[in-house]
Amino acid sequence: MDDIKIPIAEIFGPTLQGEGPDVGKRTMFIRVCGCSFNCSWCDSKFAWKRTEKTKDYTQQELSEYMIKLCQDNNCNNIILTGGNPCLYNFNEFINNCHNENILIGVETQGDLLPEWLYKVDTLVFSPKAPSSKQKDTYIDIVKYIEEYKYNNNQIIAIKIPVFNDEDIEFARRFSKFVNDYKMLYKNKRFNDLRFYLSVGNSDTDTVESIRDRVLSDYETLLNKINENPSDFQNAYILPQIHTLIWGNKQGV
Repeated sequence: MDDIKIPIAEIFGPTLQGEGPDVGKRTMFIRVCGCSFNCSWCDSKFAWKRTEKTKDYTQQELSEYMIKLCQDNNCNNIILTGGNPCLYNFNEFINNCHNENILIGVETQGDLLPEWLYKVDTLVFSPKAPSSKQKDTYIDIVKYIEEYKYNNNQIIAIKIPVFNDEDIEFARRFSKFVNDYKMLYKNKRFNDLRFYLSVGNSDTDTVESIRDRVLSDYETLLNKINENPSDFQNAYILPQIHTLIWGNKQGV
């Protein structure tokens, strides 16, 4: 049993998953403390370092707490996010939750690839485009997908927040990989690879509604993609639904 404690910045939900393959689904979120990146536009910078609100859990403690929380709220979906959850070991946590028929998803940038990722139900890679000022994880993500494509029970998605034209060019490379992958494996069971472009939140400090700005940026992104639509033929192009509803409010 792994009794090393995991620092948790916040646990919240059930709430609406606002992006990616589980968009619209009632979900519990676990946000870990600590990150291997420091993106310039990060909307959860408070989770980069420990604060007085950080709580430490062993995997057993965390799974017991989350299983009860899910059962009390009729929710069967948990997302591990951050920060970067891949800094820690969630192997036992995943096993315990699966034993109670609770699904586990992970959101990560793809620079760290622990073996327990193979066990999660939904794996969302969110590589950071140039606007983040962080390294490109294309090679790491592609390698993982090629090695684990036979895991028929796992949904893998690539989700890229877009802020400018340079980010779109960055996303085009990933889009080409997804297009080629789907063509190559079009008759295979391990073809469940999805690609999402989301509108980046360019102001994470505003306390008022940001709905109008997000929708305007969303329209701009759609117009840009429509200039060369064949490059993004398998892309789901979406705003972050939670920003339309709650703006920058934390814990929703």
